Amino acid sequence: GDVVTDFAHDVKACALGQASSSIMAQHVVGASSGELRAVRETMLRMLKENGAPPEGRFADLKYLEPVRDYKARHASTMLTFDAVVDAIGQIEKKRAGQAA
Repeated sequence: GDVVTDFAHDVKACALGQASSSIMAQHVVGASSGELRAVRETMLRMLKENGAPPEGRFADLKYLEPVRDYKARHASTMLTFDAVVDAIGQIEKKRAGQAA
């Protein structure tokens, strides 16, 4: 399947947004699109539904678990995950258009 081969980011966010982006940057290369979509969903559940933190290569995201108590910070914490999943969607859409 498709895997991330390169990653760059220019983060203009609060400390929590910077922290989640830093963890993403450390582990995203080599991750599959499915894995990245799953980690986004796991983070959403962790923050909004008292779910367990991600495991595996993204286990360091457990350090953001206390953010669940600060709903105003959920969006900034999720920004990197939303951006990565959006970028994957754009790439897939572009590829589908080229294949048609």
